[in-house]
Amino acid sequence: MKRAVSGLAAMLLAVVFAVSVGDIVLSAVMATLFVTAAGGDGLMAERLPTMVRFTLYGAVLGGLAFWSGDTAFAVAVVLGVATYVGTLAAAFGARAARAGLFLTLWALMALLLGSEDTDPWRVSVAFLVGGVIAIGVTAVRIRAAGLDGTIGSDEMAPTASVGDAGPSRVAQLLAAVSSPIGWFAVARTIAVVGAVLVGFWWFASYPMWVAITVVVILQPSTKQSASVAVQRTLGTALGVAVAVAVAQVLPRGDTAVVIAFLASGLLMVAFMGANYALFAAFLTAMLVFGQRLAQADAFEAGWERLLATAVGAIISLLVMAGVDALTPAPEHPLPPES
Repeated sequence: MKRAVSGLAAMLLAVVFAVSVGDIVLSAVMATLFVTAAGGDGLMAERLPTMVRFTLYGAVLGGLAFWSGDTAFAVAVVLGVATYVGTLAAAFGARAARAGLFLTLWALMALLLGSEDTDPWRVSVAFLVGGVIAIGVTAVRIRAAGLDGTIGSDEMAPTASVGDAGPSRVAQLLAAVSSPIGWFAVARTIAVVGAVLVGFWWFASYPMWVAITVVVILQPSTKQSASVAVQRTLGTALGVAVAVAVAQVLPRGDTAVVIAFLASGLLMVAFMGANYALFAAFLTAMLVFGQRLAQADAFEAGWERLLATAVGAIISLLVMAGVDALTPAPEHPLPPES
């Protein structure tokens, strides 16, 4: 909840900054939310490098995502690169693995929010400012608590780092390419590119939702993927039902919808490491309210998302079944990213 409150405070400050450039408000808000979540737990000195790198990479990737527009091929290329690089981040440990997952999710959401009328450089600037706000709010909150954070369980878990004794991060990354992490990155990238193409073909109104599901569900083993798929599908169904019901009774103005959007984001971060089904439910609710802000029909958006989730789950399980059939099990299986 403390991390979620930091994210909410940073989101509100980002809205104040972005009010003069209304078409990128959500980009700045997403920056504060993702940078806060990517930092994880622990001392500020431990969070800061990840948060700074995430802010810089996110600014570049967000701009590229908005630049790619609505062309399926360009979207597949940008998202494929984001997925591969984000997955390889697991070579540097659990915190980096989580940040890599969020980086890929940010690319997906940037594509979801993008429009031909939005200048990519404005998205990059908004993300940079949102990231700086998130870092500042997190530092102030930790200092005010007088504890400077505690090491979370996710940092104490065994990591999937490659080449820990290597001379540099570059050497670790090169070693990761041919490791189980690298093969999993290739499998996830293929699945995401396929999901993008299916999304543009079958879900023209919301083509990114299948890919979002694949990115979140696909884990280093079929057993892990199946577990996450079940929880995500149940959570998505719950989020759709609640968000659609709430959206239908909210006033026609944007104020109530914005409050619901922010509340969903707060609870999404709060349940991120506690209950995956509820995390998926509030993530879904946030996206539904976001579509409502974009003047889309909440009912249509919600139930199309549920169907897209089912399709993404099927793609994920098929890809992992193929990987399991073609490759031997690694001696040290990779931990799930979330």
